[in-house]
Amino acid sequence: MAPTHTKKRLSVKTVMGLLIVLSLAVFSIFAFFYHRHLLLQETAQIQNHATVISTSLWSYEPLAPMEYMTLAVKANRYEQATIFDEQDQIFLHIDGDPYTWIETLFLTLGLFHTYQHKEPIIFNGTTIGHIDIQWLCRVIYQYMYILFCLLLFLTGIWLFLTLLDAKALLEQRVLARTAKLEMEVRERKKAEEKLRLQAQHLSMHVQNTPLAVIEWSSDFKIVEWNKAAESIFGFPRDEALGKTPYELLLPSEEKEGIQKLWGKLSNQARGIRSINTNLTKNKEIKTCEWFNTPLLNSNGEVSGVASLVLDITDRIKAEQANKVLQEQLLQSQKMEAIGNLAGGISHDFNNLLQGISGYTQLLLGNWDPKSKDYSRLQGILQACERATDLIKQLLTLSRKVESTLGPLDLNERVTQIRAILDHTIPKMIDIKIDLAPKLYTINADPVQIEQIILNMAINAHQAMPDGGKLSITTANTHLDAAFCAKHLKATQGPNVMLKVVDTGIGMDQATLERVFEPFFTTKEVGQGTGLGLSTVYGIIQSHGAYIECLSSSGKGTEFTIYFPAIAHQQELLEKPTEKDFELGKNETVLIVDDEDIVREIGAEILSVHGYATLIAESGEEGIRIYSENKDKIDIVIMDLNMPGMGGFNSIRELKTLDPNVCILVASGYIPTDTVKQATELGADGFISKPFQIRNLLKKIRETLTISRQTKK
Repeated sequence: MAPTHTKKRLSVKTVMGLLIVLSLAVFSIFAFFYHRHLLLQETAQIQNHATVISTSLWSYEPLAPMEYMTLAVKANRYEQATIFDEQDQIFLHIDGDPYTWIETLFLTLGLFHTYQHKEPIIFNGTTIGHIDIQWLCRVIYQYMYILFCLLLFLTGIWLFLTLLDAKALLEQRVLARTAKLEMEVRERKKAEEKLRLQAQHLSMHVQNTPLAVIEWSSDFKIVEWNKAAESIFGFPRDEALGKTPYELLLPSEEKEGIQKLWGKLSNQARGIRSINTNLTKNKEIKTCEWFNTPLLNSNGEVSGVASLVLDITDRIKAEQANKVLQEQLLQSQKMEAIGNLAGGISHDFNNLLQGISGYTQLLLGNWDPKSKDYSRLQGILQACERATDLIKQLLTLSRKVESTLGPLDLNERVTQIRAILDHTIPKMIDIKIDLAPKLYTINADPVQIEQIILNMAINAHQAMPDGGKLSITTANTHLDAAFCAKHLKATQGPNVMLKVVDTGIGMDQATLERVFEPFFTTKEVGQGTGLGLSTVYGIIQSHGAYIECLSSSGKGTEFTIYFPAIAHQQELLEKPTEKDFELGKNETVLIVDDEDIVREIGAEILSVHGYATLIAESGEEGIRIYSENKDKIDIVIMDLNMPGMGGFNSIRELKTLDPNVCILVASGYIPTDTVKQATELGADGFISKPFQIRNLLKKIRETLTISRQTKK
């Protein structure tokens, strides 16, 4: 920091004080000696007057000194001059000029002093009188002049010293200010460099950020356009600058809304977020999220708008795809819930149906086919079969029962179903079949494929009460990753497409969203179960396939199914010919079931067809009976869902008693995981209740044959 001015001023005062003291001392000495000199000079002059008067004038004329003395008084500015004779009488008296007002003032102030001197007048050695002179010592004028000159001199010195001090101070201040300015310049350069770097970084960030940065002037023209904007919209910077959005980015339906948005931005200081559809240079439609902020000038007026733009086209598509996936997941959960419900009731329901069906089959064997009661019994048996199919549909749609999959030519299956449709679909509906040549082989259950096509054909028939056109098409196709990402159950790679299209009344959006929902139907009460398309959906899931439905009111419905093709196309296996079943050969069968009606009907059926039977109502009783008769029991027919130790523990105990025991599992509900677990425990075969007598006898014979061959 620069030295303070106070120290320099103190130094000047000290010097000036010393000079003043020295000057006053010199002046006092000078005044003392000068005053004495004046007095001596004045005394000598008066002596000369006395001499002149005595020698020159006195001898000639007594009044002669008059002129001389008058001149002397005037010349020397005496107050008065008096000449006395030898008798001391006034010989001549002359008064000087009166005092001026300054002299009067100085006399009053005591600055002037009056002096008086007598000098004898001697003529020829004799004193003839004396001269008395009174004068006013005006030496103060010289002193004042000297003091004034001294004051000027001291003032000059003070000014000189002050100027030196000021010069030194100014130099110090200049040096300090120069240093400060240099520091400020350095700081400003640093700030400018920092601002330059920040501007450079900001420019680089603006140009390289994934967000499009667009700046608009007050007249809605583009003044900034970064690389992301070029990437999103396809317009180069040079092509975009100076253009309005109406010329580049906006489809016609967006222009009115953007005009309103610009009006709001031009009249407020806060930003606005909006989502708009925009055009690219290639006329592609993109969905973009805009963050618009008004830019204000120094007067607080809107001078333009800065926009950050995010391309959310993929996100919107992903959200839409996610919505579809959620709907598919919800559908799967509904199927799962229905499957759990079906699994809970199927066992008991099938046991009841087994009793009704079994007794009905026994009665039909003893009844005259021509009687009315015979046809009535057949009606009962058909009702049991329909009830059984209903339970199977419930289990199938939720994939609680595994499909019997194998290599299948879909064209062949569609051709076979065409013959069925010709007899079931009214003639006013035109059925068109378009089958692609060299169709890929798929892995499918032929019965369930037939069920899919028939269900969709029946729905199409019901959607065309006044006639129409039903098209069934097959084709080879390839599903890419993008398609599979949007469709949860689709399998990437080669697929076989099955498309069923009708020209019926179609469905609105609300109906379309629930088309695969279990028990949902648009038919009147009593005219539909709402399980047809739900069953189709369940079968599609069990085949690892994907189904989609397109429809709108009055424009028909289109179902498209994609079945994954077998990777290496296989030759279709020839179907084995069905052999007649054999009756029993007095083998002993142990029936273990907790339902009385199942035990009784089973024992009666087997007894009639050549088998001896033992019955047990629980697993514990079955183990006891088997341990007592294991040498004569050939096969055990066992239910799995029983109280007590249950079916699985019973199988374990039987295998412990006899590792070669032959076990046929018969249950009203056999999900896939249950079948697998029973197989691992040693079960040799499975049959679902309710069963036909023919199927039961055939299954017993097959199980015994396989067991005897594997356990020799």
